[in-house]
Parts: sequence; C-alpha cells; structure tokens
Amino acid sequence: MKKTFIIITLLTFTIPNFAWNNHAGITYLILKDHWKTQKTPMVKAESLNSFLSKEKDSIQATLSISEDWALGKLPHLTKTKDELKFQNFSRDTDLVTQFFKALRVNPKHKASLYIQSVPKRNGTILPLDQLTTLNEKGKLVNETFIALKEGQMIGADEVLISATDEPDYDLDLHLFEDNVSDVGKVYGFGKQSFGNPAVEYSSQAPFHMGFFYEPTIIFTLAGFLKRTYPELRIHQFTELSKLAFKKGHPYWGYRFAGWALHYIQDLTQPYHSSVLPRVSASKQIGVQLVSMVGYQTPKDNMIQFVSGRHTLIEEYQYYLIKNLIVTKNWNHPVVTSIMSLEPNERIEWKGLDDLRVNVCREAYDAGEQTDEQLENLNIPKYETLYEESHPIHTILGSLLKNTSKHTRAYLDALVKSY
Repeated sequence: MKKTFIIITLLTFTIPNFAWNNHAGITYLILKDHWKTQKTPMVKAESLNSFLSKEKDSIQATLSISEDWALGKLPHLTKTKDELKFQNFSRDTDLVTQFFKALRVNPKHKASLYIQSVPKRNGTILPLDQLTTLNEKGKLVNETFIALKEGQMIGADEVLISATDEPDYDLDLHLFEDNVSDVGKVYGFGKQSFGNPAVEYSSQAPFHMGFFYEPTIIFTLAGFLKRTYPELRIHQFTELSKLAFKKGHPYWGYRFAGWALHYIQDLTQPYHSSVLPRVSASKQIGVQLVSMVGYQTPKDNMIQFVSGRHTLIEEYQYYLIKNLIVTKNWNHPVVTSIMSLEPNERIEWKGLDDLRVNVCREAYDAGEQTDEQLENLNIPKYETLYEESHPIHTILGSLLKNTSKHTRAYLDALVKSY
C-alpha cells in the first residue's frame, strides 16, 4: 500500500473546490474606491480573434516567457508540446482555439464580448450558453451578462470587474489526463492532483489553490499537494496583459489583468492556502487510519465541519456583497473594510516571485483564527443575512481587506508597467 493512501481519500473529499463566489462584486467595491480620484479610461471592445490576428507573431514569445519562469518555479510542470504552441498558422487555423491550447486552458472557453451587470444596467442579455460550457451553472443563473459589440466603448473598470469572475466559468476545467476530455491527455499535467476528477467543477481545483506552508509530514505523505498551478496562470495572464497594452489593445490589457487577478484573489482565501485549518497532521492521519479499519464517524465529522465552515463563509459573502451593492449600503462594515484602506495598510506588489510570501503566507496564517471564529458562531449553514453588528461581518471584513489590499497593489504595479 502506498503511504500516500493514508490521507489521499481524506484530502480528496475535504478540499473545497471554489474560493470567493463573487469576484466581480468584490472588485466593483475595490475599484469604486481605488479609482475615485481619476477618470476611468474608456476602451474599445475587441474580439479575441481580432487581437490574436493582429499580434499572432508576438503571442508565443510571450507565452514562452511565462513558461520559462514557471518551469523554474514549479518542478512538477512539464513543457508545452510543440504541436500545442501558437505557431505554424494556415489559412484555416482557428486562432482562438489554438491560443487556448497554447495556454493549456479549456479550448472550448467562450471568450465572448460582454460585461457582468454590476450594478444593474440596461443592454442586450448574453445567454449563459455563450459564456460558459458548464453543465451546472450554479450561481451564474443569478447574474446578468450584457453583450458588447465589436468596437463598442466601455469603461475599463467594467472590463476588469467582469474579467475577475471569468476563470471560474470553465477556463480550467477538464485539463488532467483522468478528466473527461481529449486535451487532458496531451496537455501534460498528469492525473488530477486533488479534488474529484469525476466532478465537473472540481476538476479546476489545482489551478485555483496553492498549498505552500503545510507541515513537512503532510507534504511527505501527500506530495501531490505541491502540484498546483495558480502561479502559472497569474504569470501567463499578466504577461499577456502587458503585451496587449504595449501593442495598443487596452480592452484585452484589462481583461487579461482581470483573469490574473482572479487567481490572486483566490489565494487570499484561507481555505485555498491551507488544506485543513486547525486540523493537525497527526489528526488528519489518525482519522484516516481509523476509517480504514471501519470507524468512519470521526472522518465524516471532520469533513462535515471543515467543509461546512468554508461553504458558510463563501455562501454568506456571495449574498451579502450582492445585497450591499443593490442597496448601496456603503457604510456597512464589510464595505468599509474593502473600500477604506489607510496609507499604512497599502502595500507594493513585489511580483510573482514573492506571491507565496505576500499573499499565500498571509492567508495561511489567517486560517486557524478564521476557522475557530466561524466555528464559534455556531451557524451550520447560510440561511439569512445578519444585522451589521454580527461578528460574521468582522471575520469577512478582515479577509476581504486582504483581498482588497493585494488587488490594489497588483493593479498599481500593472499601470506602472505600461
């Protein structure tokens, strides 16, 4: 029996498969404050095919920069196969599909021209089947998406806000060899490192989580936890954003930046930077050993408690942020935590080489306190929004202040780079 089997089942079914549910709403509140002293730039909507057609000679060099960086950072990453690279075009080449394959993302992703209606605005509704290939649409059915036309002028903030949500629509689905897809067999990511490969949304988990500070024994017994890829995505989309700005495509500059921000924001979530907060390595191993000899209750309880607290904070955050934007309750403590950063709370984006220290370490360190506070609330699941003074808002405000802080720092650095 392989030693990793001791905890592989436990980790497979306890690691949640989502982070912040409402990236667009959170980013709306951040930008509402962050850009309030300057006029928001207007940009011209441009199809991805148009961008790729004009800049196809520069794309592969940009992707190679990211891959060279990632290969040095992620020992488990393999090189992109030559046949997948963005090169050797013919008259019949589908540039968008080839681009997605060169990125090693879902080649069926629909890069439609749209904005998410945050807050509500009028326009032609974009059907969900033109936005995502997900079979289970989840909370997307609660959102409104407005179709854009090629050449239409739109605020850069609306592009960014919408793009921060987009990677969850299917960009990282079915990319492993044990997923139900053809590309998983050629992309080179191997078998899915954790999460359930048979579950649609779970297949994206290793691209949206980063575990770097677990005890040595956990990594020894479960080395697969190191096989995560959010840093690859952040680097890829950051470099593409810089290229787009440099070449005169600001719409895609902001949209790619929003894609990169999605993964950064995910990593500010403690449950995405820590496997099982407050559960010691010995306990993780112990309950799994006990379950292997027939005593399933301790393991089931652990799964229920940890996943329940994660689900609670995500569900609550989603509905709270939506409510605060609709009611324009800008004085709510969670809104002020997001929007009001003091000068001494602002930080400088030091680049991807320091992401694990600046973002992931902070989230990991917040995990135990957050998990304990959520347990003490004694709220088994989301059912209603509470009064402003409820302690859940203190917990959520603290977490989202960190999300706000790192989002602002990244955008400031991006603006300076072009």
